[in-house]
Amino acid sequence: MGQGTLGPDTSQPATLAGYDSKQLDIARAIVAIGEQRQIPESGILAALMAASTESGLKNYANSGVPESLSYPHDAVGSDHDSVGPFQLRASIWADQVGGMAGLMDPLRQIGWFYDQLLAVPGWQTRDPADLAQAVERSAYPDAYATKREAAHALHRAFRGATPPAVVSASGAGPLCTTDPATGIASAGSGGAASDFGARVLAEGMRGLGLPYVWGGGDHTGPTGGGFDCSGLTLFAVAQASEGRIVLGHYTGDQQRDPRGAPVALDRMQPGDLIYFTSPGEADSHHTGIFAGLDPATGEPQLLNAPTHGIPVQVQPLSDFASDRMDVRRFGAQQQDSRP
Repeated sequence: MGQGTLGPDTSQPATLAGYDSKQLDIARAIVAIGEQRQIPESGILAALMAASTESGLKNYANSGVPESLSYPHDAVGSDHDSVGPFQLRASIWADQVGGMAGLMDPLRQIGWFYDQLLAVPGWQTRDPADLAQAVERSAYPDAYATKREAAHALHRAFRGATPPAVVSASGAGPLCTTDPATGIASAGSGGAASDFGARVLAEGMRGLGLPYVWGGGDHTGPTGGGFDCSGLTLFAVAQASEGRIVLGHYTGDQQRDPRGAPVALDRMQPGDLIYFTSPGEADSHHTGIFAGLDPATGEPQLLNAPTHGIPVQVQPLSDFASDRMDVRRFGAQQQDSRP
């Protein structure tokens, strides 16, 4: 973070006119994730002001950070080593948000902003522009207030929305192809996601950016402000099935639930749940949702709530290569025949 890509005196419209669809997607995600995390209006406005000032609500790569150019982006800047909608400095934040993939994922950056916001003393009673500066620490502290009207317009437009998965830099979802190296199938191939699997993945994506909370999540949504791994899968399946399939919260109970059909790893589809068991152990210790293949790398991806300090994210399935993986498909017979 530095001077901000747009500079201190650039104004934004007080209506939605002038924004393109990608800018609106990022604004929508800021509002939706803030609401999911039960951030009050002042905090959501602070996030909207910050991203509007720093990047114009665009996901910036940086010409001085060549790796950033290999990820989906909306524009290319050159401010220090700052990237993304909140212009995070790669040299400072990469290790804390999941490397360059995390830095170039707008949803991850949104989660970062709210994490930092909650650490600001007295944040609940501070002015949104002051909050934006407290998080961003810009060389132009007065710039954020110039985006106040625009932030209110965006907040009014997107209250009650859900975050669009399309702004995720992972690109995971139903447009991927089969990975020729692993044979793991995904949507767009013979292993296309089932209707139910697509719903499971879409519901799980609603948790992107929320914090890891031990024991967090139930069939209605996050609890305590977030999810743990099995709380996320429990929520996604329950929502996809409209409450017909409510799993237990423990990974082992989910894995043994008779409503989950075992699936071979090479027949996996987006929306299937994966359970991870350490060598020598009898019971799984982690779970997530298969999210298809990263179109940039062809690598299988997992949507999951990893652990303390790391928000819900999409990451390479290879990160779990040392574990045994067991796949379960819920709802295939019960739900896919519904109109």
